[in-house]
Amino acid sequence: MCRNRVRGAIGILLVTVLVISRAAAESNVSPRAVEGETAPSERDEQQSLFNWHFRERNLTYQTEFAALKTAAAVEAWRVPYSAAIYPLTSGGLAAARTSVGTVLSKYDLAFNEGQSLAESYDRRRRMPQNVPRVGLFRRRPQPSNFGIEPWEGYCSGFAASTIRHPEPMRPVDAGTVGGRPGVVFQPAEIKALLSAAYNRTRPDSFLLLAPPSARNRGPNMGTFHLALANYIGQAQHPIAIDRVRGREAWNNPIYRYEVTSIRDVGRRGELEIKELVTRITYTAYGSDRVSQTDPETGQRRGHSSQSMSIRYHLNLDAQGHIVGGRALSHSGHFLWLPLFAVQATRDQTSPGNPYLDVQQVIALARASALPEIQAKYDQHVIGREVDPEIAARADAEREQSAASDAESS
Repeated sequence: MCRNRVRGAIGILLVTVLVISRAAAESNVSPRAVEGETAPSERDEQQSLFNWHFRERNLTYQTEFAALKTAAAVEAWRVPYSAAIYPLTSGGLAAARTSVGTVLSKYDLAFNEGQSLAESYDRRRRMPQNVPRVGLFRRRPQPSNFGIEPWEGYCSGFAASTIRHPEPMRPVDAGTVGGRPGVVFQPAEIKALLSAAYNRTRPDSFLLLAPPSARNRGPNMGTFHLALANYIGQAQHPIAIDRVRGREAWNNPIYRYEVTSIRDVGRRGELEIKELVTRITYTAYGSDRVSQTDPETGQRRGHSSQSMSIRYHLNLDAQGHIVGGRALSHSGHFLWLPLFAVQATRDQTSPGNPYLDVQQVIALARASALPEIQAKYDQHVIGREVDPEIAARADAEREQSAASDAESS
């Protein structure tokens, strides 16, 4: 139940695939054309990305079917926790209540000198200004009447933040991370702020691990299988899935897969075809107020999970390497992985709430996590902790200030 903010950036990243035949359409090793120039194949691109991001762990992307694990899961401390997704038709983050109002009004109290900035921005986004009250009791129209879909919410922020951060476990005084002393954030409130911080994306803030490049608008299932087997099977790193195709988006973090059936179904030319049924398990939506981490071991307990099974063909070349595939059942829209939280700007060139400082939210999350578990995440989570455009904008502002000073002197 949410709008996928990743999906809005995908159009910038997707390429035009050269489709010559049915076999070519199922291939993930065929040449691709990008703006009239030849680009690496989908599999080669994914191999380069994986090898780069896991170079310090000396992991290399594997494509030989027989060498890939048929079942794997991330370690227990790495399982993403359940969290709320705050549907916009139910008020969005206005439903995340605290002792001083909403979680954003508490954030304003702690970090925006008490001015209603983050809260007001969120309220304007949910309820456009100058909407007339109607009816006998002068009520405002329902959100669905002015463009908000009933499934819109924060599920992409939930999926991204629970992949990148351990569960917040301890209350944090804002004064310890640069805010107003005495304003104490509870773990549930920090979870809500994390979902808000990660809910918007830019093309550089995530990886497409299995893009919707197939003819059915789902992923190439060869790329899909390789993403599961390399990221979860090899690197023990959870990945996100948009589970449906079309306008609606339902995002969840996958942390386990199991191939429950493998069947040889013949050959097509030089390709060997195998039929697989794979069950993926992902963390489901839940409540921010429920603690799901054992404070002694750091392992997940009591989180909500669901599973789905997917049937598909894999194409293997003469050496047994996966060179493509196609879905035989629902396969989800795509697989992706967050790299960092985007810092929004007022002009929305970087999308999101510009009065919510992602560095402050991350500081709260780090202070709230169990130190031993946070240290493990620091070693295993890929991508930047800080949006690189924050530093770039600061540098530009300093250069502009220096130039102005030079002119005035």
